[in-house]
Amino acid sequence: MNHFHVGRVMEATMLVERHHYSHRVPANLQCVGTWHADGGLFGDAGEAIAACFFSIPPTRWSEDVLELSRLVRRPDAAVSLTGLISLTVKWLARDGADLLVSFADATQGHHGGIYQAASWRYAGQRERNMDGLIIDGQFMPGRSANSKWGTRSPTKLLERMPGRDIVAHYDDGKHLYWRALTVGGRAKAARLGLGSLPYPKPDKARAEA
Repeated sequence: MNHFHVGRVMEATMLVERHHYSHRVPANLQCVGTWHADGGLFGDAGEAIAACFFSIPPTRWSEDVLELSRLVRRPDAAVSLTGLISLTVKWLARDGADLLVSFADATQGHHGGIYQAASWRYAGQRERNMDGLIIDGQFMPGRSANSKWGTRSPTKLLERMPGRDIVAHYDDGKHLYWRALTVGGRAKAARLGLGSLPYPKPDKARAEA
């Protein structure tokens, strides 16, 4: 039997660092929901085996929204991520959240099947975006470059570090999903121009690679 908890940030952080492709916890964290295995003193809070993070988006929106910014589970954990999202969203709704968004990273071969299973709406695929740098053959996220050097500009960094191999890295365009929790949230979605398009299908070429 699995147990749901909110606020177990340290345990959720360990899951991200070990098992999420980014290995980084998002900034401006607002809520973390976790699945736990049996265990603990009362049998209801064993080891965290999956986690769902909601945060304030790093890019500015013209309306207040929360972003589902990390979703991760241990590779050997046969638990429902759709169920974890559902329980965390219910908690957020009680806490006053009204509009949620999330991105599926096409660069990682993701098309958003988990959001489709959770009945989120699909607003389309965004344009390719510079998400970081390739420095001497190694990828560095844009936010990490900004934090370390105050810029993610390859031109500026080459001026500071001549002789290094620094080029921009672009993602493949992220799929945007959203869910309104209230009438006010639906009004926000309308003002933001979030539509309800047919769901994308997985990239068969990637899946078969």
